[in-house]
Amino acid sequence: MTKQKAIAYIRENYGVAEDYPWDDSDAFVFRHKISRKWFCLFMDISASYLGINDYRVITVVNLKAHKSLREDLLREEGIYPAYHMNKQHWISLDLRKANEKMLEVLIEMSFKATAMKKDLIS
Repeated sequence: MTKQKAIAYIRENYGVAEDYPWDDSDAFVFRHKISRKWFCLFMDISASYLGINDYRVITVVNLKAHKSLREDLLREEGIYPAYHMNKQHWISLDLRKANEKMLEVLIEMSFKATAMKKDLIS
């Protein structure tokens, strides 16, 4: 899935737009409308930051994953312990290798895992 397609999917299905919390970075997040908690973070990083023997810049999507599923998810191609976030709760997905359906499921899981009750009611 391309970065633009993933962004369009989130905008259309969750009714939120990108938020750029850092002045000096192109990284951006998607937040819940009410609580403002992140459920998705897009970053361009060196693939080497994920332990890949490659120094090209890639786009990763950080998503919150249920602890019980995390180990299984890490066995999937293109899914790694989260870069720059809590590795027990978050994963990084190499967007180049993202299966469209899998990404949609993981976004939904992250959305629900980060939601407060008031986020799900609206």
